[in-house]
Amino acid sequence: QYNWRLPVESFHDDTVVIRGRITNYDPTSSGFSTMEGYTFNEFENQTAATIAINPDGSFEKKILLSYPVVNEFAAYTDKGTFLIPFFAYPGDTVDVTATINDRALTCTYNSERCKRFERLLPYPHQWMWFAGPALMKYKGTFDDFSNAAEELWNKVLTKVLDDARQANFSDEEMGLALVLAQGNYGYGLFNGIGELSKLPYEQKIEGQYMYLTLKDSTLLERMKSPDNYKYLTHIDFNDPSIFCADGLSTILNRIEYGLIPYDTKKNIDGFYPPRGVKNCKKFFPRADSLLQKALFTQGSSPIAQMVMYQHLLFFIDNPWTDMPADSIKDIRDNILPVFTFAPIKRKVESLFANRLADTEITLPLKNCAATAFIDSLRQVYPGKYLYLDFWAMSCGPCRMTIEHSKDMRKEIANNPDIKLVFVNGDNPNNARMLEYVDKHLADEVTVAPGESVFATLRDVFNFAGIPHFEVITPDGQVVKERYIKFGLRESGDYNHFKSELDKLKNLISQ
Repeated sequence: QYNWRLPVESFHDDTVVIRGRITNYDPTSSGFSTMEGYTFNEFENQTAATIAINPDGSFEKKILLSYPVVNEFAAYTDKGTFLIPFFAYPGDTVDVTATINDRALTCTYNSERCKRFERLLPYPHQWMWFAGPALMKYKGTFDDFSNAAEELWNKVLTKVLDDARQANFSDEEMGLALVLAQGNYGYGLFNGIGELSKLPYEQKIEGQYMYLTLKDSTLLERMKSPDNYKYLTHIDFNDPSIFCADGLSTILNRIEYGLIPYDTKKNIDGFYPPRGVKNCKKFFPRADSLLQKALFTQGSSPIAQMVMYQHLLFFIDNPWTDMPADSIKDIRDNILPVFTFAPIKRKVESLFANRLADTEITLPLKNCAATAFIDSLRQVYPGKYLYLDFWAMSCGPCRMTIEHSKDMRKEIANNPDIKLVFVNGDNPNNARMLEYVDKHLADEVTVAPGESVFATLRDVFNFAGIPHFEVITPDGQVVKERYIKFGLRESGDYNHFKSELDKLKNLISQ
């Protein structure tokens, strides 16, 4: 009855402008001066954006979209949760007027698309938090998970339909709501499937690395059968409309790392996910075939192809893909037939074209509010490469890296060409952070520029998750990721660190 679908032509690259004003905003009493958004553009690996609120309450932000999204900018403070939700196609302008009301924002929209969906827009954030944590810490058996998954679907669908009736959604809003119900169910479901994928293994952590030992080969074989995942049919993975749902990033990630069982070295059917020409030529078609079966699709699922695209994005950007142009062309020609959904196929073609044309090792730093922060570090350490380690107390892997790299950092400190700088995202007065720094980073340069500057840095360097690392050259250029073959998490061997740093310096000097 409510067959709402995104048109294929809505998939294209264009800027979206988010602008408006909070009418009764006061920077001090409101408790926030920035708002943050996530998972805007999976095609571009853009996962974070920050919008500044001016003292008069006005704001404007441009973001690049490649497909429509339902999402929000948010500020979480001790004075309330403040959200500006929106629904936008690439090329849209979202014009919103907001009012602080009872520790939240009430939004009205002056732009056509958001106006049409105004009754729906306050709900997706609630639905996401309703569905997301449900199976996140699932500790039951593999066999019992089917019942838990069906129960979650019934709860999500009931919640969405009840809210829709109460708010008197239009038919168009109802159609979008049912698409979002699938997306929210997928978000919660795949969080649980991520837990399932661990069941056949014994996990052991040594230093900053986790090792897997297979303990139940029979269960692993059973987990390879799509017949045990029939609950996935509640989601139409052939429908590209699912792209607009918040949580797409988690769905794609969990499909990739949770749905297809792998052995202890994360091999799939005996070959490793994309590394080297031969394995890449095998991996993409084979993994796509496995995904189509696992998702109960008819061989042309945009979601399955998007998982493959992100594998490709990972392959293109990573350090060990510095291979000759002929090899890259060979891989391109071999895997291009996998991508039959036209918008993704265009992206794949563009990705290869850009990679083949890209001969630069560094990029200029964006001129923005964060530039002064980087420049201040360069002035303190002139002539040095800056290795920036972004971390926070809430990040377990960050702390693990710090605690297990102590000996290696002592040797790095004697290298005259590079300086480690630990950039913390917590409040500069966070007592727990200060105590941790005093214990583990007393001999290192640690800066805590404040949550607002940290958010801007995250926007500039385009990362959401931490730990995250960047290398800045002595003349202020940003080294591209695939040329950073050294780091605190890459190897505990300082000789490897120094060797790869020297290679990078030689490349840049040429």
